[in-house]
Amino acid sequence: MEDPISPGLLDESDGLNPTRALILQSYYALRRHRLPIHIGTRDISVWIKTFEPREALPSESLIRLTLVQAKLAHRAPGRPRSDGPAKVTGPPLLPAWRPLPGPVRR
Repeated sequence: MEDPISPGLLDESDGLNPTRALILQSYYALRRHRLPIHIGTRDISVWIKTFEPREALPSESLIRLTLVQAKLAHRAPGRPRSDGPAKVTGPPLLPAWRPLPGPVRR
């Protein structure tokens, strides 16, 4: 049986080589279960390590470049952010209560 990512099946005129094909394969495999904004370069790297352990691991910059050139939506680099404002767990910031100086009056 022939390897599905064989270099003989890929046409270099569109810029697709075995490494880029592997990146796109992992993106679309992840896309079946996640939203595009939840797929990042590390997720793609983990997928390749898990499901294609014999393949060389592409760099994060090559993964980003491949996704950008293919015009695929993906999570931006950096720390993930939530879509809304921060969740408020308590009252707004208030000064700490301090007793007034001097004797207590009643």
